Amino acid sequence: MKNLALITSVLITVLALQACGSSSKKSTAPTTPTTPTTPTTPPTTPTAPEAVHHIQPEDVAEYIEKYQSQQAEVELQIEGVKHKLGLLDFSQEEKVIVARYEKGFVLIGFDFEEEKPRNFFRIIDSESKDFSEAAENPVRVLDGLSLAITSEGENAVFTGSVADVNTLAQFNIRLVFNESLISGGSSVVEVSGTKAMINGDLGTKTYVQITDLINNHPKVDTLLLQEISGSVNDAINMHTGRLVRNAQLTTMVEATSDINSGGVDLYAAGFKRVYSDGAKLGVHSWCCTEGKPADELGRDHKGHGAQLTFFREMLGAELGPEFYFFTIEAAPHNTVHVMTKAELDKYLL
Repeated sequence: MKNLALITSVLITVLALQACGSSSKKSTAPTTPTTPTTPTTPPTTPTAPEAVHHIQPEDVAEYIEKYQSQQAEVELQIEGVKHKLGLLDFSQEEKVIVARYEKGFVLIGFDFEEEKPRNFFRIIDSESKDFSEAAENPVRVLDGLSLAITSEGENAVFTGSVADVNTLAQFNIRLVFNESLISGGSSVVEVSGTKAMINGDLGTKTYVQITDLINNHPKVDTLLLQEISGSVNDAINMHTGRLVRNAQLTTMVEATSDINSGGVDLYAAGFKRVYSDGAKLGVHSWCCTEGKPADELGRDHKGHGAQLTFFREMLGAELGPEFYFFTIEAAPHNTVHVMTKAELDKYLL
């Protein structure tokens, strides 16, 4: 399970970004930037910086294939009945992963510092899709009793029983999960006419969703980013941005949109970008490499390479790096800076 902890330690912490959730429900007509964004090609002159990637472009297909293979193994069994799981959230401080399943939510203990599962397991059944409401008014709560935790290849496996906290009735369970449960993210893409709305935390699943969108919904020309707290897998998120740019999709935020960190990266990838007054775009530093957050590395550190490559492609050879360093210096990794209108205009967002 080392891979799971590695992913969560080097990418953004989802919970730290949720404090920037939008409270505005007012909508206004979208406005288009005065200078449309056009695709740029990385410089090829001898003095141009070498392209850097966390995942080499030629390795992306294999990376996605492995993710889908791992996803197929993630499951919860209750009395032999199989249920699919999808990420809702995770907290390194609380040492817990929260997943959705069709009857409610599953809480899985995981110690991110020790890089191993911990003996905690809970099922909260609810008719509500909102976790807070479900926790306050559950239909049923099942707590783990005697659990055995083992490893099977790249999977962590919980086996044992759970008990209904009210009736004390017991049920046999088996849980199988791996790094794909977190690295996939929780994004949802919904198509309406020529637009596709995207919400949730971006990850490997988002790359798969955008690929499907491009291949199977040719009438869609606009990606509307609504509520995005960030990315749980920046390495693949940059390649998702390249899908958006290569397909010449317009990215749009509406007055009630609240997008942060990796969500802003995806917005920047639009062939054109449409901003509506009131939309919130939040940026911050990322954490960490060599024990330091990005804003403490120094501008010449190799750890900036992949992001600099991405933003040169999306915003140009000069504006791209300028914007990237602005983002990591605007706020520490555990807070968010909401960009002003002047800042949005300066960076053509």
